[in-house]
Formats: sequence, C-alpha cells, structure tokens
Amino acid sequence: MVKLIATDMDGTLLDDEKRLPVEFPRLLEVLTEKNVAFAVASGRSYPALQTLFQEKTDSLLLICDNGAHVRIPGQPPVYQCMPFSVVHAVLDICQQLSNAVPVLCGIEGIYYPNTAKAQFQKEISNFYVQFTDMAYADLYQITDPIIKIALCAMDGPEKMLYPILNSKFGRDYELVISGNVWMDMMCKGVSKGNAVAKLQQMLHVTPMETMVFGDYQNDVSMFSQAYYSYAMKQASKEVQQHARFLAPANTENGVVRTICNILQLPDLQE
Repeated sequence: MVKLIATDMDGTLLDDEKRLPVEFPRLLEVLTEKNVAFAVASGRSYPALQTLFQEKTDSLLLICDNGAHVRIPGQPPVYQCMPFSVVHAVLDICQQLSNAVPVLCGIEGIYYPNTAKAQFQKEISNFYVQFTDMAYADLYQITDPIIKIALCAMDGPEKMLYPILNSKFGRDYELVISGNVWMDMMCKGVSKGNAVAKLQQMLHVTPMETMVFGDYQNDVSMFSQAYYSYAMKQASKEVQQHARFLAPANTENGVVRTICNILQLPDLQE
C-alpha cells in the first residue's frame, strides 16, 4: 500500500505552461482521506512553490531547492547552507565565462547579476519569484545564507560549465543537471533522494510504500528510494533507465493518472 508520494514539478506534475492539474485540489483531499502523505520535490525555491500552491502550501511536505530546504508542517524549516568562500569562488568562475549566469538562492531571497541578457531574465522568471538583480560585485556582499547556486548556460551546462565546476567542486559538493539550460550546486549529501529518505524515516514509511515521479537528472536520486519509481514518458533514456516504471508525459497529466490508477481512486472530476 502506498503511504508516501513525492513528485517533481517542472516537466512532471506541471504541464508545459507551468500549470497544476485541474484535479490537484481534489487529489490532495482524497489522499488525505486515505492517509497518504504528499510531498513536492522541486529544484524551485520556496517562494516559487508558495506562488503555485498558495493556501495549500502550509499543508504540503516541501522539498525545495533539490533538498537544500525542507519544510514539514508544524516544524521549523531545515536549511543546508554553503560557505560564502565557496559561493565567491563560483562567482569568480562564472565571471570568466561568457554564457554562465549564477543565481544565488538564499534563505531570504534570490539574487543574480543585472548584466544578464533579456533571454536569461525570461528563463529565470519561469522558475523563480522574488528575485533581485544587482551589480556583479554586489553579489559578493550578500549576507543572506546561500542554500543553492543555480547556474544557467543558454548553450547547455553539459558543454563547459558542468565540467569546469565538477573538476573543482565535484568531490565536495553536489552538482546536478536540472534542466536544458540549468544546473544546480548544493552542499554534499543534499539531494531529493536523501530528503525523501528522511521523510520516510519520520513517517515510518518503507520504500515499498513510496511512489515517486521525475523527469530529469536531479530526480534520479529519488528513484532508488521507492519501489513505485516513475520516470515521465518524455524523460531521456538515461533518466528512464533508473526508474522501475514509466508514467504518461506531463502534457498527458501523467502523475495524476498514474496515482489514480495505482491507488484505484474515484473519478476526481466528479
């Protein structure tokens, strides 16, 4: 019996217009009635998830920033912050690259350089809210603790950005590709999978009682924590090979359809 469900957002629960399924509010009600815990596991920061879920935010288990920020109803939030010396070293590297824009995700806000081009500004608005652009030099003066560095490379992070950062920080920090033009850097041991494992421990839930959904490399760590591990149909073959099952694409409401099928839920639109 499934007792915990964790799902990625972009490319998974959300459609390509970044919208929640219309059945989502009713789905939460039915899962609550059946004592099934529901967790959001996203690379997005907390304010962006607040914008999506609004009044329902405080009732959800939230794995934000790929696990660097976890919120459990009734408990204080848990953050895993990076040393400012490392943050500054990453800023130094990005300043030398023509197509790498760092986004510093702090506890209180989101910060990026005001030299970023319009194309990037549109890209960041797809995933972040309450962000502040500032002079590059001012990024070094931020005192807000940084829990994640998101890095955007419009030509794809795999080509240059990821190899450079991995060679310098890969042994001591988590580096994951999180989108077509995005990669993320967090403290060692921070991942969606480890956050799911902590939720399982807290809720006394086993992997056999857990269902997870994802579509990108930063979701792969969750698959090993659940028997019901689903990669979305549109995910790459590399991601799919880590999951036990395939779900219909996000454009086909794959998460809700799969949950209803496996848990034998009633028609949520009734």
